[in-house]
Amino acid sequence: MNKKLSFFYFAVISLILFSACQEAETHPSTGNAIVLVNGLLIDGTGSPAAANAVVVVRDGFIADVGGMGETEIPLDSVRIDLQGSTFLPGFINAHVHNAYNEFNLRTWAQSGVTTVRDLGGNPRNDLFGFRDSASHDPHCARLVAAGPMVTVPGGYPTVPWGSLGALPVTSPDDARDKITRLLDDGADVIKIALESGKSFNLSIPMLSLEEARAIVELTHGRGTVVSAHVLTANDLEHALNAGVDDIAHMVWDSLDDGQIARVKNAGIYWVPTLELWYAVNPSLGDAAVQNLSRFVRAGGQVALGTDYDGYDSQFDLGMPMREIRWMHTAGMTPMQIIVAATQNAAQVCNLADRIGTLEKGKIADLLIVDGNPLEDLNVLLNLKMVINRGEIIYRRKKSSAPRR
Repeated sequence: MNKKLSFFYFAVISLILFSACQEAETHPSTGNAIVLVNGLLIDGTGSPAAANAVVVVRDGFIADVGGMGETEIPLDSVRIDLQGSTFLPGFINAHVHNAYNEFNLRTWAQSGVTTVRDLGGNPRNDLFGFRDSASHDPHCARLVAAGPMVTVPGGYPTVPWGSLGALPVTSPDDARDKITRLLDDGADVIKIALESGKSFNLSIPMLSLEEARAIVELTHGRGTVVSAHVLTANDLEHALNAGVDDIAHMVWDSLDDGQIARVKNAGIYWVPTLELWYAVNPSLGDAAVQNLSRFVRAGGQVALGTDYDGYDSQFDLGMPMREIRWMHTAGMTPMQIIVAATQNAAQVCNLADRIGTLEKGKIADLLIVDGNPLEDLNVLLNLKMVINRGEIIYRRKKSSAPRR
């Protein structure tokens, strides 16, 4: 269920963002290459961090990346000495709502979250038109848009939330027709609801296996991915049998080893949304952390996502530090968390060939921080610079102290 920001919350966030913009130096592209030197490189692939690294940015893309002395620096470049700061790929929040909102997109981008994936919006609004318009502004985070959640008449999220952000289907053929139109309209990914109601003490109708499989097959045939809303282990079985690509929400009830193995072996990513569970009930958050811990120990693949604004509670708008800290509590190492927020999150956004890692030829989305996040994840808040689509959209003034 989505909520609107309260006037007070909006005012506070507006003041913070205004202050950050006052401190920042924004640099439009000059046509020259930007060369970042003398940094600690964490490239998002899980490879060991590399000191004294160089990243060359030109025309919005990474032209080269490597060590000093082995990377060609263009003569026409603007050289920036990072003085040992760490550069990482721009972070990705792979499960949000209320992203069809310029203020939110700008706030995410200013924090170093350069891409978000919205997994449920009101189909009556021009969602994809807004996304396309925002895509021209590098001060906005990139918006990956699922459009409305696909469900059945009387299914989740209409029950229990009465949400308008749903597209009901009535048969496999109807599902194929509506998903075709949704993709033709511009959906980047498809989100389906597999919710039978246990978490709400209700019995809620949901997509049949035939309908879910029809959606997955058609979506895969169109070259993109399907995310499944799942809250319980029983409904997880339905998602596994349908062949979805990622599970939106870690389940809170008993998860057996066989299910963990099936998710892992199928190459399905899990987007745990621990921040949501702790907002609903701390005991559910603890249960989700326990299940995530088991999944990670088994070698499962995790992508970062919080379900921002998906419940009537205040979520982190910007760098999702609460989610990051709970992932760490679940036993994920700082490197695993960074990979979850970059390479893996890019995968569930169906953009792994374009973003998520600092590699030659990819879009230049970078987050530069003072300190080493492999030693202290809190330094992700110590922003020094944000580059989005090759443009410096935030650069802390030398007189500004690191933020904690």
